[in-house]
Amino acid sequence: MLSVAGKKRIINIFVGLSILIFAIAVITIILRTEDNMVPYKSELLENIVTLKDVDLLYIVDNNTYVSLKSKTGSANIVNYNFNLQNLNINYKSSDYSINAFAERGNYISQRFVKAYDNITGYMDNMTFKTGADGIFEYDYKSGKGNIFNNITVMQGANSISSDEASFDVNNNYIFFKDNVTVYYVPEEK
Repeated sequence: MLSVAGKKRIINIFVGLSILIFAIAVITIILRTEDNMVPYKSELLENIVTLKDVDLLYIVDNNTYVSLKSKTGSANIVNYNFNLQNLNINYKSSDYSINAFAERGNYISQRFVKAYDNITGYMDNMTFKTGADGIFEYDYKSGKGNIFNNITVMQGANSISSDEASFDVNNNYIFFKDNVTVYYVPEEK
């Protein structure tokens, strides 16, 4: 059996070792920088969810909504951003509806939609398309958008082509810009 002095000595050694380990841990934390730390990353920690058969509906007001459909995609569930493949966009208001298709797109923070690559669609009696690297941007709140890269809008035998177009659905206008070509066939009477 250990004497009282022996027990005190063991306790003193244990306390000394504990203080030494604690000091080493504190010094290591203080001296450690982000450059030499290896962060742990996973899609779960980034809040990314893989999606199939996506069907999103955004209601702008009582008469207006936007529907986005996609076969596959991913979503960041924290900031509500979606990356979608083979995107079908349907915009419907009391005045008109627009339906567009794109190879890929983004739905950003319940406010913006961006579509990319070979965009095609129609609105009432007009159809439109972009080139292979086409870009379509639309802000639901302002009702304004832009289309880039070889745009063609067709209505019957008539068409307008340009490099860029800007539109405002609330004020009912489209501006064509850069390399604008108009093909017009007058009606026969």
